Amino acid sequence: MTAVDTGMAQALNAALRDALGADERVVVFGEDVGRLGGVFRVTDGLRDAFGEGRCFDTPVSEAGIAGLAVGMAMAGWRPVVEMQFDAFAYPAFEQITSHMAKMRNRTRGALPLPLVVRIPYGGGIGGVEHHSDSSEAYYAHTAGLKVVTPATAADAYSLLREAIDDPDPVIFLEPKRRYWTKEHLELPVRTGPFGAAAVRRAGDDATLVAYGPSVAVALEAARLAAAEGLDVEVLDLRTLVPLDDDALTASVRRTGRCLVVHEAQGFAGVGAEIAARVQERCFDALRAPVLRVTGLDIPYPPPLLEDAHLPGVRRVLDGLRRLLPSSARRARPSLPAAADAPVSGRTFLLPDLGEGLAEAEVLEWKVAVGDPVEHDQVVAEVETAKSVVTLPSPFAGTVTALHCGTGEVVEVGAPLLTVEESAAASGSGAVLTGYGTSGRAGRAANTTRTTDAVHESYGPVHAAASASRTPLGPSADKFVRGHRDTPAVTIWADTDAGGLLAARTALGTGLMPLLARACLDALAAFPELNSRVDADRQELVRLPHVHLGFAAQTDHGLVVPVVRDADRLSLDALAAELRRLTDLARHGALPAEHRTGGTFTLNNYGGFDVDGATPILNHPQAAMIGVGRITDRPWAQDGRVEVRKVVNVSLTFDHRVCDGGTAADFLRHVVAGLDVAV
Repeated sequence: MTAVDTGMAQALNAALRDALGADERVVVFGEDVGRLGGVFRVTDGLRDAFGEGRCFDTPVSEAGIAGLAVGMAMAGWRPVVEMQFDAFAYPAFEQITSHMAKMRNRTRGALPLPLVVRIPYGGGIGGVEHHSDSSEAYYAHTAGLKVVTPATAADAYSLLREAIDDPDPVIFLEPKRRYWTKEHLELPVRTGPFGAAAVRRAGDDATLVAYGPSVAVALEAARLAAAEGLDVEVLDLRTLVPLDDDALTASVRRTGRCLVVHEAQGFAGVGAEIAARVQERCFDALRAPVLRVTGLDIPYPPPLLEDAHLPGVRRVLDGLRRLLPSSARRARPSLPAAADAPVSGRTFLLPDLGEGLAEAEVLEWKVAVGDPVEHDQVVAEVETAKSVVTLPSPFAGTVTALHCGTGEVVEVGAPLLTVEESAAASGSGAVLTGYGTSGRAGRAANTTRTTDAVHESYGPVHAAASASRTPLGPSADKFVRGHRDTPAVTIWADTDAGGLLAARTALGTGLMPLLARACLDALAAFPELNSRVDADRQELVRLPHVHLGFAAQTDHGLVVPVVRDADRLSLDALAAELRRLTDLARHGALPAEHRTGGTFTLNNYGGFDVDGATPILNHPQAAMIGVGRITDRPWAQDGRVEVRKVVNVSLTFDHRVCDGGTAADFLRHVVAGLDVAV
């Protein structure tokens, strides 16, 4: 075979296919693995290729599946069973711990038990509890089980083939959020055996230990840390049982520092065992305590909170900074500054701008190398597929490097600039998504703060702070009136955003014009939503044309430009007008006729990295459509569960202009317009 782009799910499918073809004793079974091909399609096509005797569906009974696997292995078969999700395996736990793990010891080695339990595990797909657990510590603690978790497609193929050939029971943990990550790979492939860790990135200053879904996070954090002069080695354990103590010890003794990262809770997790082993074997070589970056000690949170729960790149970077503070770092930049000068200081990364947007183009730098910069000073303008955003600096000091040029497209999490912090650096007031004062995700507009506190990434220094006063904006009274006088109701619906994203590509336009067009089409069908209430006369006034308001981010906060007679514009003309008004608003040159008079508002709050909201109507308007961020979520379609791009669309309306049925019909019309946007 020639090398092709292969995802982890495809590599696992190929491993099962090759194992079934190579050994007639291998059988694959579990819930929906046959006809459906598994929830994540890892067993797709195996029943058709090998028949129902080799790949078959079972009743919904995880304990029964595990018990059947034990009996078949005792009879000479090599079963490979699938538990659909991590926590679905818990009903089978008694079979796994009492019989799978003990049978060989129970028979004094006379009876091997060659079976594999495949378990998709970990978070990052927007699943709820029982669908996103990291349960590796349970199995690693159970003597008699081997525990394997690949981080690459090549390892997925190789380790699964080895697991099927192994004489002992293997718990094969598959990081589900890595299923679709592509690698240029030629199959079949064999990588290292069980018990052999892999150095994914060599380094001298610290060892970053990871496995499964956290390896990609560790590699990205190590890459970004290089811009701060920190040379990090990333060690992928690959198998938790057996654990490669030799590779772990050799790496930490060489670097003198160790940080462990995993998604599971920190208390009594695998990271605790690794930390204990490093402390026992490398104490004399350690130059700092062993640290961990893990999931929180809570049940798995709802999808909206999983980014805060999971250890992301920013949390890992913060851990590395604690491990090796700036005073101890080497001046070893991986990205050149002017004239290849050494880069030192804190690096500002492109924040998550929400709505599923993964990149932005740098339109203009507001600073240059050597310039002083203050907290919240605008340092760059970037353009996403949806809007132009100004980026305030989270650091104060002197710019030592710009890591990309004007016109360059930068991925979220990539370095933008590095600042050598001044001694008087203090916390930032304006917080964009993914960075800011506390390092937590969020955004604040038009925030004024006075403080004398000095903050470091590895611990705050508390000091007295003085309060400041800022006049309320001119719209404050209007918001109060709208909230007081309008009986507003908000309804919402989720929809598959695949058609919307496909239309953006096919038509070569942004998402905002497509969203606006869907709203305008719905208003033509339900004109009562494009109206106002004359309270004095107790009359509903239907307006002849649609003047569409939309949110635009500027240096001075959010502005709502108004597209006059938007219902008369073609899609291209609408897109051009949205761009023109956004540019005028950014430069403070928006004409008066485009600042007021809106009859309906499109509120694109996905740019604030939130899924939904219940906004206040823009008085005297009667309705507002809100669009949240586009995220990957499980989506049921024709009896199958798939991961799709999903967006939440809400309608806030004045209940005096229509009833709930009409509002629901209007919202469905908008959603249908997004679904068939091409």
